[in-house]
Amino acid sequence: MKNGANGALNAVRSLSADAPAIEYNSPEPSFTCSVIIPVCRGGAKFQECFASVVAAIQAGDEIIVVADGEGDGSWRIAEKTGACIVKLPVSGGPGRARNAGAGTSTSDILFFVDADVIIPPNTVRRVRSAFEAEKDLAALIGSYDGEPREANFHSQFKNLFHHFVHQHGAAEASTFWGACGAIRREIFLEVGGFDQTYKRPSIEDIELGYRLKAASKKIRLLPDLQVKHLKRWDAQSLVQTDVFDRAAPWTELIWNHFIRQKPRVLNDLNLGLTYRLSLVVSFLLVVAAVGALFTLWTLPLVLLFGILFILLQVPFFRFFKMKRGLQFAFHALAWRFGYDLYSSVGFCYGSLRFANSSTRKILSHAFAKLDAVALGTGVGALWGGGICAATVLLLIKGGHPIGPNLSLLAQYFPAYSVTWTGSLIGLSYGFMTGFFFGYSFAYARNTAMRLHLGSRKVQRFLNRARQS
Repeated sequence: MKNGANGALNAVRSLSADAPAIEYNSPEPSFTCSVIIPVCRGGAKFQECFASVVAAIQAGDEIIVVADGEGDGSWRIAEKTGACIVKLPVSGGPGRARNAGAGTSTSDILFFVDADVIIPPNTVRRVRSAFEAEKDLAALIGSYDGEPREANFHSQFKNLFHHFVHQHGAAEASTFWGACGAIRREIFLEVGGFDQTYKRPSIEDIELGYRLKAASKKIRLLPDLQVKHLKRWDAQSLVQTDVFDRAAPWTELIWNHFIRQKPRVLNDLNLGLTYRLSLVVSFLLVVAAVGALFTLWTLPLVLLFGILFILLQVPFFRFFKMKRGLQFAFHALAWRFGYDLYSSVGFCYGSLRFANSSTRKILSHAFAKLDAVALGTGVGALWGGGICAATVLLLIKGGHPIGPNLSLLAQYFPAYSVTWTGSLIGLSYGFMTGFFFGYSFAYARNTAMRLHLGSRKVQRFLNRARQS
């Protein structure tokens, strides 16, 4: 909020008595920052998020709240404070909402924050100092903190797992994170922003990170840049999100990079070597356990893969034991095994979706409408050029022994002969006949496809009519 920060702060304080104070004693920073918050159904969590952001901004900064559809109207809390509001009539997903917010900003740094997180008061200052310290830094990301708000097991497990992964990730990251991620505005615009085809919260931030790395941009993971996640998870939402909104689309993205020979996916965060080995070992453990129901010789394999899984999870187990105690750590270890299994399901599902979409693209190209003029011109040029070239070649060789046979074309092409003039006549006749053939073939094929597709539409209409 460039002009209404103090007014916004007072308004939010009236809504939340616990909102931290903001001070503007320091001189205006060299980099201005826009904090962009997309919100659809934020509820009370968004109120807490917005209050924490107001308390964290400095002079010259602004807060941009993107109302992704009407939702529950929680964005009106920010509107009352005089914050910059971008209204989208229909919800189109966080990628489109963040792009809309970025398009409104004029700041140097775009800092994306989810509507269900609380940022500490020094967060914006920490982001700014990182960009000031590294002139070649394109983007940075943080992590969830080690104290999730919701106390139930699945919320604790999900958020602490994320915290563990990001705290052990490489300093130079290979991805972006929309819940707490900042990027220079000119670089964001240069790479085209978020992919808006993701209509649900998914991997739109990961995909952006891949494009940043493909453009040789530096992304920094700051372990000390932590935000508190307010979302409540249960078993169903956890598995559903990990399979359909993470593993499956992420698998499609990986296959797309592999098949189309794009820059390779780096072994970092959830794609690190340990995580890949754990997934394979967990899968083999299940296979061996099923095999043990039919033959005893697989029992040693069950023991072997079980030991390998435990060895791979020693750092994970120690982390959870330190955070929540021994009983919680064993429970988390069991869910870690389940995570590998349903991630495998997500990988298979994503692979099938990629294969299906690739097949459909191939078929759509194969059965696309033919350009009759282009095909006719191509066939005509090939046929006419072939006759002309053959005639010239025979003239150079003396016209024998193929010459008399080629002269038979005079029966179809009046005035043609194996002469220099005949080569031009053959070129003209060949082009005309080839054009006629190519054009006729394309026209007939397009007509047949229209009739076929039309009959399919009629059949679907009749089937719906019978069902109704």
